[in-house]
Amino acid sequence: MLNQISRFYATRGQWGQQSGKYGYFGVMGPDEFQLMMNNNCYINWMAQKSFEYTSDTLSEMKERASEAFALVAEKTGLRDEELTDWKNKADHMKIPVDEVTGVFEEHDVFFDMPHIDIHSIPVAEFPLYSNWSYDRLYRYDMIKQPDVLMFMFLYNGQFSKEAKLANYEYYESRCIHKSSLSPSIHSILASEIGKPEEAYSFFEFATRLDLDNYNRNTREGLHTTSIAAAWMNIVYGFGGMRSDGDRLSFQPSLPERWNEYSFQVMYEGVLLRILVNKTSVTLTAIKGGGSIDIIVYGQSITVDASGTTLPLGERMLAR
Repeated sequence: MLNQISRFYATRGQWGQQSGKYGYFGVMGPDEFQLMMNNNCYINWMAQKSFEYTSDTLSEMKERASEAFALVAEKTGLRDEELTDWKNKADHMKIPVDEVTGVFEEHDVFFDMPHIDIHSIPVAEFPLYSNWSYDRLYRYDMIKQPDVLMFMFLYNGQFSKEAKLANYEYYESRCIHKSSLSPSIHSILASEIGKPEEAYSFFEFATRLDLDNYNRNTREGLHTTSIAAAWMNIVYGFGGMRSDGDRLSFQPSLPERWNEYSFQVMYEGVLLRILVNKTSVTLTAIKGGGSIDIIVYGQSITVDASGTTLPLGERMLAR
């Protein structure tokens, strides 16, 4: 699968005439208000990571399981020049970013697009798809849902808090959250960068999207993805869980109006329960036997059936 995915990315992309960089032209990223754009940063980033992950996996397989590697290479017709090509394209992938501010540009020319104050749009005009023509909808720097912020969430550990803050503040003010997945991602990042009130507000947005008919389209069906994202909001947002590093990690916080919350995750065959209250965080291996090593508030700890209790490290003040 990795070979075929990388082959697709290697044939779909092209080289820019002036930049000499590799990228993708005529595409649409997660933000569905920007279509047929060039070098969408999310797409380029994900393609680069796919090339790199494929190459790393094949290298490890060749070293540790040479017979299996030979079978895969034969079955897929893998050639050495393909590996060289994928590395070259990954190394020269265009990742548009303002070097001064650290803000990634969603796609070529995004920073130069006309700006619109999203709060100036009358509520009666929502949903915009039903009231605006496409040429009006797609001409501004208004975005439907997180795009840059999405890959910063997925590859969280590769970005500094300062970079997350800069990109959050730039793109949050341009997002109308037309997608039901949008508010929870913003809440998760807001919680991480020290904006507890915004984090809780976006959490309410995600959980009450249909109950309050925020987007004026509940009659068309429930947003089940928003309901799923609300779970993510608690686990990755208030629970501060991150799963993109070498070890599972947590940075729990507690909204001011809550007394406690808990959730469970399966990790390395062990069912882990996390309970957060106003003073402490308790982690317990409740099923699966044995113990697991995780990271909490930046410190490595071992959790077993007897449980581990730590002081609550960051108390949210959202009201």
